[in-house]
Amino acid sequence: MRWIFALFLLVMLGCEDAKDYSKDYKTRRVVDSLFRKEIKEIKPKLNAQCSIRTTQLVDGMVDSILVLRRKEIEDILRREALEHAEK
Repeated sequence: MRWIFALFLLVMLGCEDAKDYSKDYKTRRVVDSLFRKEIKEIKPKLNAQCSIRTTQLVDGMVDSILVLRRKEIEDILRREALEHAEK
């Protein structure tokens, strides 16, 4: 019986509507100002990281393209050498 009463009490207390702070003007104003401040501090760091990552990705892509092109050139030269050897 105690468990049922305790469960009922917890359910009733849990059903209470909490205040929605997202609609409070003062709270939104504080949150917005904190957000703007943090963005000003974080944005240069994120841009630097993005630039480094982009450079690394482009370098890797260029390297892989160069490897493929070298293989293609070697294949062409090998075929041409075989054709000249047959003549």
